[in-house]
Amino acid sequence: MSNTPRTVVVAAGLAAALSTGAEATFHLMQIEQVIGGVNGDVTAQAVQLRMRTGLQNLLGGARLWVRDATGDNRILVMNFTAGVPVGLAGRRVLITSPGFNSTTSPSAVPDFTMTNLIPASYLAAGTLTFEDNLGIFVYWRLSWGGAAYTGPNDGDICNDPDGNFGPPWPGPLPSAGVQALQFQGTAAAASSNNADDYALTSGSSEWVNNALGVFLLESPCPWDCGDSDGEVGIVDFLALLGEWGVVGGSCDFDGGGTGITDFLALLGNWGPCP
Repeated sequence: MSNTPRTVVVAAGLAAALSTGAEATFHLMQIEQVIGGVNGDVTAQAVQLRMRTGLQNLLGGARLWVRDATGDNRILVMNFTAGVPVGLAGRRVLITSPGFNSTTSPSAVPDFTMTNLIPASYLAAGTLTFEDNLGIFVYWRLSWGGAAYTGPNDGDICNDPDGNFGPPWPGPLPSAGVQALQFQGTAAAASSNNADDYALTSGSSEWVNNALGVFLLESPCPWDCGDSDGEVGIVDFLALLGEWGVVGGSCDFDGGGTGITDFLALLGNWGPCP
């Protein structure tokens, strides 16, 4: 007869039952892409999930939590109270802050609005977890900050065979530009470790919702001819030199039909701003 205590057997059986039941709801899910701010605006944030298999769209029992560099002081990023319509393998779930939506082209249409922002103080090092609402299972974990993150890296073996999502991504969560931190594996891929699995997007990050809407982040216009959007650009630079003048609403500061526009065209740098 086994000497295993009855309470241990019951607890193990309960955990297995809960885990098995979740497999047909939201269990097999990646944290595919995260951005902590756009062009320095840390109120513009987004998280994109991706289903590893089908039938993972019943999200009503899931939560996204973020914790600080020590793995403590958790904050609820998303409290899922409903699912999304399409549960096919590879489909995404887009969660954004209100400040994020106007930064993309076209304006983002998220599946959910974040319950709370990731605090700016957590961007240097922290951990984002996709969990069940009881706090029993961490189905996916993304940690960042390298050695500055000293919290746990553990998670459920359903998405990481050894139950260890560490070591963390070595850098901070991106927030200064339009790049996101993105999982490099396929939709079906399990986690190996955050340091190897994630990389910054090569350029402007692209975001996709459950209905396959695609939203591209935009960089600030580098040549702010009319100075109408408040960004620092040519207007500001020439104002410092005392040479700026608007002629016909264009970037033609010499009034003779040849100006900054023409100069930048020769350099191959000129393009109209969106």
